Amino acid sequence: MDVIFHIDEPSKWPVLLSNVQHYQEWLQAESDNSSIEILVNGEAVSQATDQSDVDLCLLARDVNIAVCANSLRQRHLTQDQLQGGLTVVPSGVVELVKRQHAGFAYIKP
Repeated sequence: MDVIFHIDEPSKWPVLLSNVQHYQEWLQAESDNSSIEILVNGEAVSQATDQSDVDLCLLARDVNIAVCANSLRQRHLTQDQLQGGLTVVPSGVVELVKRQHAGFAYIKP
């Protein structure tokens, strides 16, 4: 069961990361190789930078972490300021629609 987790509020990072961890554990126990994606937009993009205390580098090895280019631009952030392993998508809203249309379940803590 492919899933996309959506975060746009910085205060929700602990909950989102916990949810992703629990889902990964379940997938592993079930020997399920479904895809997990995290879509980061809005104010939450500031925690995707290399200056953040939220460490996404290890998670990015097993999870596709997509960051909204529009949200970066609105906050005067560049792709070079992001943590390693993250992907920039042109529009977070479009990414959510594309994934849901492809059958991904949507979770927003």
